Amino acid sequence: MRTDSPRDTLQSFLELRDEMERQLLAYLAAPSLAGAHGLALLSDQMVALQDLELVPPVARRETGIETGVYLMDIFGRLPAPDLSALPDTSGLESEEARNVRIPGTPLRIVLMEDGDREGEYLFSGQTVQSAPRFYRSIRYLPLRTALPIESFASFSPQLTGPLVPPGVLAAIPPSLRTLWLGTPAWKVLAFGIVTAIGIVAVAQLHRAVSARPVSHRVLGLAVKALVPLALAALAVWLLPFAMFQINLAGDFAEYAGKAFGVVLHIALAWLFAIAVRMAAEWLILSPRIPDESLDANLLRLLSGLIGIVGATIILAFGGQAIGLPIASVLAGLGIGGLAVALALRPTLENLVGGVMLYVDRPVRVGDFCCFGGQMGTVEVIGIRSTRIRALDRTLISVPNAQFADMQIINFSKRDRLLIDETLGLRYDTGADAMRTVIDRIRAHLAAEPSVEPATLRVRFTGYGESALNVNVRIYIMTVDFDEFLAIRERLFLDIFGIVQDCGTDFAFPSQTVYLSGEAGPALSALQAGAQREPA
Repeated sequence: MRTDSPRDTLQSFLELRDEMERQLLAYLAAPSLAGAHGLALLSDQMVALQDLELVPPVARRETGIETGVYLMDIFGRLPAPDLSALPDTSGLESEEARNVRIPGTPLRIVLMEDGDREGEYLFSGQTVQSAPRFYRSIRYLPLRTALPIESFASFSPQLTGPLVPPGVLAAIPPSLRTLWLGTPAWKVLAFGIVTAIGIVAVAQLHRAVSARPVSHRVLGLAVKALVPLALAALAVWLLPFAMFQINLAGDFAEYAGKAFGVVLHIALAWLFAIAVRMAAEWLILSPRIPDESLDANLLRLLSGLIGIVGATIILAFGGQAIGLPIASVLAGLGIGGLAVALALRPTLENLVGGVMLYVDRPVRVGDFCCFGGQMGTVEVIGIRSTRIRALDRTLISVPNAQFADMQIINFSKRDRLLIDETLGLRYDTGADAMRTVIDRIRAHLAAEPSVEPATLRVRFTGYGESALNVNVRIYIMTVDFDEFLAIRERLFLDIFGIVQDCGTDFAFPSQTVYLSGEAGPALSALQAGAQREPA
């Protein structure tokens, strides 16, 4: 099959037409699978001689086959075309050779100037549209053929695959042989029955999957994927089966092709969304990602967004395949998406807040924190809200948008814990005793392995209302609060013993009351000093 010039293209078609007649004669005499495949191959070669860029992809083969049938009828009725009147490879320099009309017909062979078929000569897109009209204008002419038919256009829709028994065809009443949208009525009924069986089978599978939910998330998603897989298999298998065995034709075949194209792309979009979710759940199974953590929820969110975007793209390609104006569809989706975004603004704010919590990571699940004057342990960081278990065991739910704007104190992020305590010693503690207490406490803490030496500080800090204040400030090298409490208790008991060993004790709030007429200690001392002075 050559398409190097208008003459080569027309000659290739005429040779294919003659070969098609020979194989049809053999197939009618003895239907076989090999014969059916041979006819399908010749049909595909006829389709390859046509410019079908203006036809939706899912309908190109059927449209091309139908056009080929009309061309066989046309060239079988008109006088044999003079091939020498068409330019060959040596006469392609002229502008007329780019668009050649076959003499005596409105049919044209044109040069493909771009695309995958660039440089080839094909029956033009205008020919694809005008061939049916031209055939109807000359169908009264006798058909030159060895086949026992009056026209290929009326014979082709009645042809079936090798699996349809001849006895069944003979038993079909004439009323069911009438065409409905270009296909015999009995084929439409048969196709409807096969399609109904497939739909029922998929529906039963979906019911079985829904009735037995699987607790394991990845396995559960894999089971759910069986439904779109079955739907895709139905679209991929049933349509070729119908086209090959039942042999749909005409507008009905085109509509069926578009319907199955839609079903196939819906199944692929469904599968893609499930596959992305499976990948996310598989990552969440890692021991480092708690199931209800922010990381896990954001992975699910991200997988959902990727699934929606990917499914939308797949559906867009499906729309393009059936001939929808995809640019207009995408524009409509953009406007609709804007309207949805405005309606869901609070939800989107919480979603953004969740993303900010993920980026900044102020808290994680299990962290003990203080926020907005409350304290608690983070239990779940979800897509919309964060749930915190308070100290009184109540559950606080805070929207992520608010939680991200709060001042959050995360106690679980401390690398060490602080002891900052002021000891109050009695006022009757002497200076030497005070120095001894301070030195012994400092030495004892310096020898403690859980205390960070560089941060150790024990100082006499001033005079209180009823005590001499000694400040003890140290960092304990632990982040476990229970362990910290145990160490602090032990150190406080040790300090208690040191204070008592040094002959002093802790002060407690007290005051001295002087009665009227009674001299206080200071006045008594002054009076005693005056009496000792010489007269």
